[in-house]
Amino acid sequence: MRKINKIVIHHSQSRKTFDEIKKLHVNKYKWNDIGYHFVIDKDGNVLNGRDINKIGAHVYGYNEDSLGICLIGNFDVEFPNHLQLNSLSILIKDLKSKFDIKEIKMHRDFPNVAKTCPGKNFNINMLYT
Repeated sequence: MRKINKIVIHHSQSRKTFDEIKKLHVNKYKWNDIGYHFVIDKDGNVLNGRDINKIGAHVYGYNEDSLGICLIGNFDVEFPNHLQLNSLSILIKDLKSKFDIKEIKMHRDFPNVAKTCPGKNFNINMLYT
C-alpha cells in the first residue's frame, strides 16, 4: 500500500458523466484509467475511479501521495449541491480515518496550477457548515 498523505478536491468543469470523464482520460489523454480515485455525481453518488493503491493523474507533480476526488459540475458558474457536499464530507471523514490523512487541499492550492479548480464557488468551509 502506498503512503497517502492528502486528499485533493476537483470539479469536472462540466456536466460530463463519470463514463464520459473516464473515456476522455483513457481515449484522449491515453491514461490507463480515469485520473481521479473518486467521482461524486449530482445525486451525491460516490463512484469509484482509479484504484486507491494506484497513483492518480489529477495534480501534476503531486499524485504519488494523494487521492483525487472530483465533483461533477462547474463551480465557477454554479454551486455544489447539498447531496454532493454531504457525500464529500462523509467520504473525506472515512478516508482520513482509514489512511490517517491530515491534509485536505483544493486543486488550485498547488503552485503549478493556474486554475480555479474546484471553482470559485467552492471552498472547503462548505463541508463544515
